[in-house]
Amino acid sequence: MQISEELAALISRAEVATATARRLLDENDRWRRSAEWQLDYLFELSAEFRRPVSRLRAFPPRPAAGGN
Repeated sequence: MQISEELAALISRAEVATATARRLLDENDRWRRSAEWQLDYLFELSAEFRRPVSRLRAFPPRPAAGGN
């Protein structure tokens, strides 16, 4: 069975489109995994910064009222 040039061109275009779609899906998956990793990392940083720090103070203690 012989296929027409038009059909052969359509098949070729479909193969190129399929390859492009697969490449874009793979790229999208890489972006998704990267975004998930970044969100996980930011969540871990947030949890780290929210831990109470008992030994450190944000400001030095104020002197007692009335001076020396």
